[in-house]
Amino acid sequence: MLYLTGIKLTSGVYHLEEQDVTNNPSTVAPGPYATYGNYHRREPDKMAVLSETYGGSIFFRRWAAWMIDFILIVFGYGGLVYFTAKKVSEVGTPNMGMVVMLFLMGSFCYYLLLEGLTGYTLGKFVLRIQVVNGEGKPPGIVKSLIRTLIHLVDTNPLLFFGLPAGICVLVTPRKQRIGDMAANTYVVKVRDLGTVSRKKTGILSGVIILMTIISVIFAVSLISSLITQMVKPEVFTSKDSQFAVTAPWNWSRDDRINEDADISIKNEFTERYLIVLSEPKSDFDSSMTLQDYKGIIEDHLVSGIMAPELGNPSDIEVNGYPAIEFTLKGEVEGTPIMYNVTTIETPSHYHQVLAWTYASRYSRAQQELLKIRDSFREMNML
Repeated sequence: MLYLTGIKLTSGVYHLEEQDVTNNPSTVAPGPYATYGNYHRREPDKMAVLSETYGGSIFFRRWAAWMIDFILIVFGYGGLVYFTAKKVSEVGTPNMGMVVMLFLMGSFCYYLLLEGLTGYTLGKFVLRIQVVNGEGKPPGIVKSLIRTLIHLVDTNPLLFFGLPAGICVLVTPRKQRIGDMAANTYVVKVRDLGTVSRKKTGILSGVIILMTIISVIFAVSLISSLITQMVKPEVFTSKDSQFAVTAPWNWSRDDRINEDADISIKNEFTERYLIVLSEPKSDFDSSMTLQDYKGIIEDHLVSGIMAPELGNPSDIEVNGYPAIEFTLKGEVEGTPIMYNVTTIETPSHYHQVLAWTYASRYSRAQQELLKIRDSFREMNML
């Protein structure tokens, strides 16, 4: 318990002195003091004192937390922005200027709001460290704004690879980076805070875990997309080596899909499939047309599934060849399937290109399936 022991007049300014009846005042650790008007109350900044007790381990925790945040922001949030922009965009490639702007704004708010209101980022929560003010509480928006603005410089991987922040944390007595010193904040271990600033941690934990899961999902999606674009696609040729299609690296040949097909390929991970069946024109009457051939294929496919829903046909071109495209939805062994069917006429053959996946996944798979279909060509065109 603290007792007020007296008031001493010094140069016209009053100073309140407090004395702990159970401790010698001289044992109070030095540090910055809180100021109240003309009165100076001897209250050491406990977080400053606590920070001075830390060794190099706090640097490694902060570095590991920064790495987690960096990965989740770049690949998780970056993936979310990219795929959202791609979904909104009517063309295949989204506006990259908009993507970059949204990414930078979201990244800035990520640090500003999370650290300002909770003291945590996802990385700091995992590593059990927290940004606090001198009282051991979340720093608030103003201090967080200062930290985040300077964050753009001292921890920016594109500017000095974040070396200024690392050097400051290692050499300063209170293990502060430049942003901490400017905002008068500290990064401390959660276990050292006791019961301070631990309210609503259950809700906070749930929110952070949910954000982490969402970030990981989009991170995996973005990394997979980048790998697909970077790795050379594979050319799959027909059994007689006359025709071919090109598919991403994660597609593979599987002749068990349809033993009669000239080309049978699949993406096993996403459960997408495509086959090509080719028939010489010499096997048909000379009066056969592409429209007639399409009608034969359509009747055959419709008779083989339950509850068929036939889409309207469209006249298109595939690599300069005349073609007719239509969709067909139905149930196969009780499972809803969506087919994209294209009949193609080349000088010597009629071809069926059947691409399909689960009906619930078709909208996401359509672009890839059609891109593989559009790569169909005669080998002498390579």
